[in-house]
Amino acid sequence: MIVASQMKARVIKAENVSSTTKQIYEDPFTYDGEIIPPPYNLVELKLIGEYSTILQQCVEAYRVNILGFGLVPEYRFDYNAKDTPDERKKTADAEWTRLEEVYRYLNYDEEAETILGYGLEDREKMGNGYVEMLRDGLNRPVGMEYVDGQYVRVCKRTVPEEVEYTITENGQPKKIKRWRRFRKFVQMINGKKVYFKEYGDPRPMNLTNGKFDESTPENLLASEIIHFKLGSGTYGIPRWVGHIVHQYGARKAEELNYLYFKQGRHTPAAITISNGMLTDESYTHLQEYMNGIEGVENAHKFLVLEAEGITQDGIKPGEESTTPVKVEIKSLAEILQQDALFLEYDTKSRDKLRSAFRLPPIYTGESKDYNKATADTARKITEEQVFEPERQAITGKLNTLFLPDLEIYQVEAALKGPNFGDPIETAKALAPFITGGAAVPNDLRDLLGELLGKDLEALPDDYNVPFPVVMNALQQAQQTNPLSALMKSKAAPDMDILNVMKDMRDMLEELQS
Repeated sequence: MIVASQMKARVIKAENVSSTTKQIYEDPFTYDGEIIPPPYNLVELKLIGEYSTILQQCVEAYRVNILGFGLVPEYRFDYNAKDTPDERKKTADAEWTRLEEVYRYLNYDEEAETILGYGLEDREKMGNGYVEMLRDGLNRPVGMEYVDGQYVRVCKRTVPEEVEYTITENGQPKKIKRWRRFRKFVQMINGKKVYFKEYGDPRPMNLTNGKFDESTPENLLASEIIHFKLGSGTYGIPRWVGHIVHQYGARKAEELNYLYFKQGRHTPAAITISNGMLTDESYTHLQEYMNGIEGVENAHKFLVLEAEGITQDGIKPGEESTTPVKVEIKSLAEILQQDALFLEYDTKSRDKLRSAFRLPPIYTGESKDYNKATADTARKITEEQVFEPERQAITGKLNTLFLPDLEIYQVEAALKGPNFGDPIETAKALAPFITGGAAVPNDLRDLLGELLGKDLEALPDDYNVPFPVVMNALQQAQQTNPLSALMKSKAAPDMDILNVMKDMRDMLEELQS
């Protein structure tokens, strides 16, 4: 009779603490019909930048290149045109000064660009960024504060409200009225709710309950919010949301590599025992060995295993009563994925996320494969296709909202961009145009100021004449001026006297020698 033998297998692994987060992403809002739930977990979207190795660099590149060059006023017309009236220039100069002062003091702790930058970072991470606007007693916008987007929710649109707007017609301000539906916003921190109204909503609103009430005390009047979002939906959608899965995958690959180096002394192996079984004491020691494989101090431990043979029945006298035990340790390292695969996965993940932002590697600090020509080309294309349109969208929104309330119509705000031109090369290219009389001095003042490192005022019209015209005028003046002949006649004797004195000096030197 043949009795089938039984085989037992035990899996022994290190009892590591789980690396899974213990945070509870609980949405504190109650969506009862007025407050609209966001399509994604806003807290998770904002925090993923802390775990990704590339997302924060992309967001930072957007903030620096869109807002980092400064916010400046610009004329809405050709200020130096001959047909521009002096009265319009005077009005525009006053508006220029007022707009500069407004943006300078929108926040007393930070510059306006910094506050807008916080909102821009939230927009790129969560799809939604918010800034709070404050008004003075004359109902003019005078203050700007950052609002953390992860604590803000959007409400449904309110009933239509007739609003007065100021437009320009034939260069003159004109008042019009139109119907518009506004939104409300609610913020909750530590269980406390605060309501805001959309910028431009003229109705007084109570910040504690979000109700429009004319009798609301001044200290309870809700302030206004400007919502910067990606897309046309109620909430914005992050441009990188389609890449969120491989962002988590890249994070897990990083954690796996970390554990590999942290527990690198342990080689995955299978322990096989023939004709026997581990003692309970050996099993306990093996478990302790696995739990203690971490750390430098445990880098040179030895593993000793004890196994017991299986007792056999019906053994003849003189024969062994137990079977001989055979213990083998077989390495399993060859079936593991190589580290290079994880590196390639991480590289692909970074490339995918940069493509979502349409950024070349040079903007995220990966420029080892660039030379000057390719770097300049990459920067110019990105500036043209990405950053400049974003600047136009932001300043367009601010100008549309702010300028009518400030009664500014001749000047607008603009975000500056980088200058890719080389002043030396530009000067060389302009040389033939200057010689041919195609350029006047005021055309070149900005370039000269860039070379000198300071701002230069425009020259008066009397001096704003092409260079060849000036040279021709000087030549004609010398030919027609009666004093020029006299100056020439005086200059000739002076040269003769000088030559005689030189000859006398040479003669004296020869006599002395």
